[in-house]
Amino acid sequence: MTVPEAKAPPGPGFVAGIHLATGVHQDYLFPVAQLLAYHALPRLDNESADSIREGMQAFAEALHLGPYDGPPPPIGHRIRIRRGVPWLDYGDGERRLGLPAARSWLDVVEAGGPVRILVLFDPLAAGADQAAVTEHVRECHERGAMRWGTTYHV
Repeated sequence: MTVPEAKAPPGPGFVAGIHLATGVHQDYLFPVAQLLAYHALPRLDNESADSIREGMQAFAEALHLGPYDGPPPPIGHRIRIRRGVPWLDYGDGERRLGLPAARSWLDVVEAGGPVRILVLFDPLAAGADQAAVTEHVRECHERGAMRWGTTYHV
């Protein structure tokens, strides 16, 4: 599989504000490990909703994610699990993102199952509960403010 040349991801200061959530979706013929990424609301003087949106778009581009309204494109091998610790290679040659994952998520990934990555462009409060996150995903989908793709563990 040929993956296009990566665009530069946002810097570590921005990436530190990205929140990650994992889960396993069972509605398909086989389980699909899911990874959701969204950024917290602006918290620094140099942040705004627009700058966060642009940063998350750059994050999605660096991962080669595709439009939400088409099939999730293959994005190359981006997930690694070493000594039981999963992480995401988001395109920064020096840094990786550690992933919060239950054993059930790790089991799907380690067995060779697909990982669906979904990146939301619009910020959300850091302490949002499950219902707020679900509603935020729906709203971002309705506005086209998200990208997705599929990867596998190597």
